[in-house]
Amino acid sequence: MVFFDRFRTLFLFSIILSNVYSLIAQKNNLNSFFNDFRNEKIKNLTKNDTSTNRLESQLIKLNKANDTLTQIQVLNNLGELYCNRINYEKSYDSYWKALLLAEQIRDRASMAVSYNGIAILYSLYYRREEALNYYLKSLELNKKLVNKNELKASVLIKNYLPLATHYFYNDDPETMKSYIDAARNSINPTHPLMIYLKAHEGYLSLLKNEYKKAEKQLLPLVSILEKENPSYLVVLYAMLGDTYFGWNKLNKAIIYYQKSNDIGYKYRNHLNFLPDTFEKLSKVFHQQNQEAEALKSLLTSYEINQFLYSSRSPNNKYLLEIKDQFMQEKERLDKLAAEQKLEQLLYNESLWRLRYIIILISAISSIALGIVIYRYTINKHRGEKKILLQKKELETKKSEEILEIKNKELTESTLRLMAKDELLNDVKTNLKEISESPNPSNIKKLIKTITINSKENWAEFESRFTMVNEGFYSRMKEKFPQLSQYDLKVCALIKLGFSGKEMAKVMGISHESANTSRYRLRKK
Repeated sequence: MVFFDRFRTLFLFSIILSNVYSLIAQKNNLNSFFNDFRNEKIKNLTKNDTSTNRLESQLIKLNKANDTLTQIQVLNNLGELYCNRINYEKSYDSYWKALLLAEQIRDRASMAVSYNGIAILYSLYYRREEALNYYLKSLELNKKLVNKNELKASVLIKNYLPLATHYFYNDDPETMKSYIDAARNSINPTHPLMIYLKAHEGYLSLLKNEYKKAEKQLLPLVSILEKENPSYLVVLYAMLGDTYFGWNKLNKAIIYYQKSNDIGYKYRNHLNFLPDTFEKLSKVFHQQNQEAEALKSLLTSYEINQFLYSSRSPNNKYLLEIKDQFMQEKERLDKLAAEQKLEQLLYNESLWRLRYIIILISAISSIALGIVIYRYTINKHRGEKKILLQKKELETKKSEEILEIKNKELTESTLRLMAKDELLNDVKTNLKEISESPNPSNIKKLIKTITINSKENWAEFESRFTMVNEGFYSRMKEKFPQLSQYDLKVCALIKLGFSGKEMAKVMGISHESANTSRYRLRKK
């Protein structure tokens, strides 16, 4: 009996020891596979390729050329490419650099692209609220641009589909359907993105556990995507794997999960699906009692997940730090912009105040100058008017005086002619009488009458001459006191421009006597 107990104990110990050795061997085999995978697979996932090198080189050239708009586009493209290459640090850097540049030049379309990219990065780290916030920011910007006719309505599908995916992972089919419907209303049936809309409709059926409907919606898309965008088959095959897994068609689920992983390794796109598909493969293998394959898939999922998302990963430690560089930088720039805006407002206020003072002073000066000019013009006009009135009054007065003189002359001339006619009639009558009875005394009397008339005519002439040439005789006498009355008569006739012949007629003397009088006058 004792021997039997000892034998049983020894037998159990040997079984335990055998299992331990088996587990150690299995662990070594798994570690060997794990190391091989790590060396061959993971390193290949993150290394740069020609696409990233080309965009990085282009970015350097654009930076030197100061082409900001194209630089933003390249940064957004790099952000998407780095995200697919699971280099989330560089993806994050590219997106927020693009966003900062877009904000500087107010390029809202590019800002919407950057917001969408940042939302995807937050979503990958299960920061769902932050992701949704950025998705909605992007959608709001694009809606405003569409309302202003700066973008076509079809651009909104790039917002609606990511939001539908967001609610797919939130297990919210109703909200997901609302965004799918909005996406369908934003494009026409021939739009190139229609295939992705149909894929999301298949995902919606999957979310509702309508597996047969999901298969019917998703399978026809495979042949189209193989030609147009084979890298997206990572997502489509994963969804087909989920469909068959949920439908309990495990062999088909394994096939499509493995296809999804193979496409991911080949094109190095949508690599965030790898941990999930390996984990689901592990579950499928477990249900088929393929524990070794299940354990391999589970370890692969764990390692890739650790590499992609763990805080211990040097590739992604940057993103999980508490200090969010983008938010810090944006906050700093917003604060700086607010300070600059305040300074600008204060400057503008002082500038407007100064402008107001200058305008006020200018207005007052202009009014004062206008008043001075107006008064000067009025006074000048009044002065000129006064001068013109005075001149007119003088001309009127002079005209009246001239008219009066003319009237007097006319009256005197008329009276003189009448007197001369009377004289001539008297002379004629006397001559008739004398001719009838000649008498020397009568002849003398007639001659005396004619002489008296001549003296009266000369007196009349002097009166008129003095009226027109006032002060003439007094000035002549003052300068030349030796002049006689006869000499003054000669001076008066010379002033009037009479010739010697004319002077002789007026004075009733001979031409020679007139010239002699002029000669004597010159000597005096």
